[in-house]
Amino acid sequence: MAHGLTEGSGISREVDQEPIGTVGGSALPGGVMMRTRDRVGVAVRREEDGEIVTESFELTPSTSRWMRLPLARGVFAIRSAVSTGQRSMAISERLRWEELVVEGEDEHEEDEGVGFWGKVAIGAGALLGAGLQIAAFRIGPIVIAKEAGLEGAAFIVADAAIRLALLLGMLLLLSAFRPFRKILKYHGAEHKAIAAYEAGAPVTAAAAAGFSRFHPRCGTSFLVVSAMVSIVVYGAVLAVTGVFTYPALIATRLIGAPVVTAIAFELQRQASRHAEGRLRFLSWPGMWAQKLTTAPPTAEELEVACAALDAALTVPEETVAEEALEEGRRPASDAAGAPVAQPQPLT
Repeated sequence: MAHGLTEGSGISREVDQEPIGTVGGSALPGGVMMRTRDRVGVAVRREEDGEIVTESFELTPSTSRWMRLPLARGVFAIRSAVSTGQRSMAISERLRWEELVVEGEDEHEEDEGVGFWGKVAIGAGALLGAGLQIAAFRIGPIVIAKEAGLEGAAFIVADAAIRLALLLGMLLLLSAFRPFRKILKYHGAEHKAIAAYEAGAPVTAAAAAGFSRFHPRCGTSFLVVSAMVSIVVYGAVLAVTGVFTYPALIATRLIGAPVVTAIAFELQRQASRHAEGRLRFLSWPGMWAQKLTTAPPTAEELEVACAALDAALTVPEETVAEEALEEGRRPASDAAGAPVAQPQPLT
């Protein structure tokens, strides 16, 4: 269910309790997605009239014991973030471009769907995109470093540096385009709103404006930490095997990617928990890189970010009633232990 907020109204939700776990999110074209452990809120500005519209949906926290284990939980968390991001993107595009229905007029009939060949085209496009990503950011750096005549430690460091430079360079190039620049502002607004909430401040545009647009749990920081981890992991594999052929190097990158992801997730998790402690140095490169992936937001972007956060934190009344009814029907012996809350990744 979509809900509207009048233009310029902002959000005035006061936080009168301790934050419930961590909050993550991501910028979207025209809006922001916010995520708690069990709910996602999406807010965008509708193109037709500039009104902020929101929608939320529930998440079912995993109760798998794997989610409690270091390393394994990182792979599950990233997979969950990807699927949630895809669903949020679809919702944001629908809300952003939805047409207002004038009172007295019939609503347009819903489309029947994309059909079989449409689904085939979408699947083919996804495979093509994945292939291009692997070619550009996995295989490309290997070819560049190897053809440059680098070997051993120099090759491993260059491989990671080239991959990171390609990613950040692409973001820097895209930031020159106005639509993408707007997304960077929403990214900064997302970080500010989350920082305000985690500090116990009101979830308002005015309060969020006073916080930093850089956040240690950002996906940009994760990319930097991943590059650092890959140097150690792939360097160790090369040192043990001594194999320096293209097939071996490419296979190592593809097979070792989940390992690098899992280790980087744990390191960033600890760094965010000790942002002012002994592990704060892990956050420095990523925080610096966020200068390329965020932009100072205006009140307009901050209002949308706060609306998304409010939607993620607010449980609809009908859901509360259903949960209360279900709880009343459930035998006490069937009660399950609460799942372990996982830090929500920012992007």
